[in-house]
Amino acid sequence: MVQGSLSELTRQCGDPACACAHDSARRHGPHLYLKFNANDKTHSVYVPPEQGEALKSAHRAWLRFQELGAQVSAQNREQFLRTLRREKERAKAQRAKARGQAK
Repeated sequence: MVQGSLSELTRQCGDPACACAHDSARRHGPHLYLKFNANDKTHSVYVPPEQGEALKSAHRAWLRFQELGAQVSAQNREQFLRTLRREKERAKAQRAKARGQAK
């Protein structure tokens, strides 16, 4: 798995004689980049073409992991809320029973 975001960018090479300097449709690329945060800094790393598919697959695995984690989290939240409601109802019933015995 690889956390971050992937983007494909086209670039102007900097050579004033190159076609990309005068025509944005003729820029170089697209080139794949991995963007991520580490140590409170944003990093953008060029991904060589021979590693592109492997990185895309690892990134898809990360997205699937996040999706599954969100599902588990939602289920845990619902279970917590059900438990909370049951405890609240139980406490309410105990208070009502105590009031009935006090009479």
